[in-house]
Amino acid sequence: MVYANGMGRLQVVRSPETDAPPADVASMAKRIGILIFEDFSLVEVSSISEVFSLANQVRLPAHAGSNAAAPNYSLMFVSSEGGSVASSCSMRIWSESLENRWMNECDALFIAGGEGARHARHDVMLRKRLGRIAPKIPFIKAIGEGAHILAAANLTLQNRSLDFGDEPAQDALSSALSPALSNALFIAEQTLTLDDPKGPIAAALSIVKRDHGAAVAREVSERTLPGAWHKLATVLEDTDSGGVRQKIDAAARWMRENYVKPISITDAARVAAMSERNFLRRFKAQIGLTPSEYLLRARLDASCMLLAGTDLPVDKIARRCGAGSGDGLAKIFRKRLSISPTEYRMAGRRKQAADTT
Repeated sequence: MVYANGMGRLQVVRSPETDAPPADVASMAKRIGILIFEDFSLVEVSSISEVFSLANQVRLPAHAGSNAAAPNYSLMFVSSEGGSVASSCSMRIWSESLENRWMNECDALFIAGGEGARHARHDVMLRKRLGRIAPKIPFIKAIGEGAHILAAANLTLQNRSLDFGDEPAQDALSSALSPALSNALFIAEQTLTLDDPKGPIAAALSIVKRDHGAAVAREVSERTLPGAWHKLATVLEDTDSGGVRQKIDAAARWMRENYVKPISITDAARVAAMSERNFLRRFKAQIGLTPSEYLLRARLDASCMLLAGTDLPVDKIARRCGAGSGDGLAKIFRKRLSISPTEYRMAGRRKQAADTT
């Protein structure tokens, strides 16, 4: 098989099916697929290849004992049908079919970026093949414009707090829901904005960090982009499968599900497994609201729904929504909506009556 190394040169490696390594070595290797298409970005793909190549080479003294059994990486380029694929700079790369049996035990799949992604998203067979293989792969990472292919293939996001750096792609992905991809291990993510050259490197490093730890990831980072670890470390903290973004999401969901009960910052921070100070800072940065404001809006939303859809007394609605009493709910309504709960209900009924006449 032919692939591009980090310097843009082509190297020939053994085919995983016809010239496989010994069984004990093969069982240790992590399989990394890179999905390419006509006019894919060779620069981004080369960066990903280099990260995993360096990870295979790095042996830090502190990890000398554990690294002997730590997973190495076996890379394969795949495309919809296999065969020779031209990159954006006209260099051709040999690829295997996306449905190659090697992919059945793939640990991660990178979807390359590049202008060709906008055309590839219209490839019906590519979308179907990607949809069939994706549920079997624990991690799928779209690079740059590769997010368009994920969206076109209707791949659902188990992790909704992703920065795609491209609103149309983000909107399409958020609305693309596929029951076939309900596997909790499936995570599709893009690490940085589309025009950030560190994006592909951060995406690959997130897997290296998961498998080998932060020390090895840092060593690989320094060899790839000297001096960039400070920024990359922050990015990796947010893109780890068990990272900060997921923790904040979990805490926000818990608050939405338990808004009826008294909830303190201490309770929410405990759900996120974070210190209160760090939780407050991270929650505001990610959600755009403080935890207290987020909880208040959840209670206000629920109250509005009950006022509009039921004839329950205001006091009972207040208790059901965690506002304590009718007076407490009235204070929230006057402060946020400048009307009372009763006035809100009456206005809703008048509008409903007008809509039906």
